[in-house]
Amino acid sequence: MNLGKWCKMSDMEKETNEIDEGTGYVGYREAFELISSNVKTVGVEEMPLALSVGRVAAADIVADVSYPSSDVTLKDGYAVVSADVAKASVRHPVRLNIIGSVYAGGKYEGEVKRGSTIKVCSGAPIPGGADAVVSEELCEEVSPAEVLIKADAAKGRNVLIAGGEVKKGDIIVKMGEKLLPGYLGLAAAAGINRVSVYRRPRIAVIGVGDEVVAPGSDLHPGQLYASNLVTMEAWLASFGISCVSSIANDNEAAIRSELTGHIRDADVILTSGGAWGSERDLVIGVLDKLGWREVFHHVRMGPGKGIAFGIWEGKPVYCLPGGPASNEMAFLQLALPGILRMGGDIGHPLPTVSARLVENVSGRHPAWTEFKDAVLSRDANGNYSVRLYKNRSRLQAIAAANCLICVPEGKNSLASGEVIPVQVLAP
Repeated sequence: MNLGKWCKMSDMEKETNEIDEGTGYVGYREAFELISSNVKTVGVEEMPLALSVGRVAAADIVADVSYPSSDVTLKDGYAVVSADVAKASVRHPVRLNIIGSVYAGGKYEGEVKRGSTIKVCSGAPIPGGADAVVSEELCEEVSPAEVLIKADAAKGRNVLIAGGEVKKGDIIVKMGEKLLPGYLGLAAAAGINRVSVYRRPRIAVIGVGDEVVAPGSDLHPGQLYASNLVTMEAWLASFGISCVSSIANDNEAAIRSELTGHIRDADVILTSGGAWGSERDLVIGVLDKLGWREVFHHVRMGPGKGIAFGIWEGKPVYCLPGGPASNEMAFLQLALPGILRMGGDIGHPLPTVSARLVENVSGRHPAWTEFKDAVLSRDANGNYSVRLYKNRSRLQAIAAANCLICVPEGKNSLASGEVIPVQVLAP
């Protein structure tokens, strides 16, 4: 998976304020690559062309037919023999006999001979004998049988030759490329109506904690609504990925029940909360007993260092921290790219733009990768600038920040005035 140019101290309650090197933790880039090397596409399905937008091609899409199937006119006007109008001008128009007309989808059975012309509409096949078209605004029809041509038209003028858009056998979209609307239209013109795409994975999201309540339920003192689940579901939905969600109490039996209840139908399991490692954070212990293969637990990234990743029953499981900032960053930077890769999409889900920093930004430690909530602005000339988002509220930062600044591993800070890549918080 390509990280491109990418690689605050977490406000999660259980993360410490120590500036250490995270001995025993994997680096962010290493975690990213470990996920990439341990996930695989979940299968292939055939879909109608119009419903496949945004999906990733599982095979080359090859034109069945050429488009257009014959030479056609690009303009309304008159199909001519180019030699007839070689010297035509406004001062010295050429008079031609109109011997017929043809429209898009029709066909003229005769042939255009010297001194004659056929009236054509855009998209109509070029009649035999004609080799150019003069636009109607350069012509004056003096009677139903005669027209004055007031401009020359070299051979091929205003003519789209057969196969000019796409030829039979041409590759329209290569395997592994995303299907965008324009290419789907081209594929339709080339006779394609169904395509083979990578199936998107099915996701199960489990919130863990006695204090966590599903939105819409009654809230008792000390409880909180499962905002993490809604945020993750919304991100997944924005990429066309379906998911189911549930909540497990903070005990082994409940966690085991939710995990085993989802593993058959889901391709990926995400848990939120219970991943840190204290006596009340039970998810990893339950997965250990269920026989998962832990790939890593804890990453030198902030927020989100408490993430764990492993394989259970051949399927990826991401155990994400419960603190909103940590949960969001672990999801966006590691879990979501891995999920999208299972649908054939190897790029990072967040687009980047280059922006000039308007203030100094400090990192946690050169051994860590740190992500900062930020605000991206653009001036009248189209130049981007970026500043840190200052509100200390975790949920408001997730809602209002429109981009992320990364202080990558190996750097202590970023200086005001630097032009840096920033991740835009949009699908």
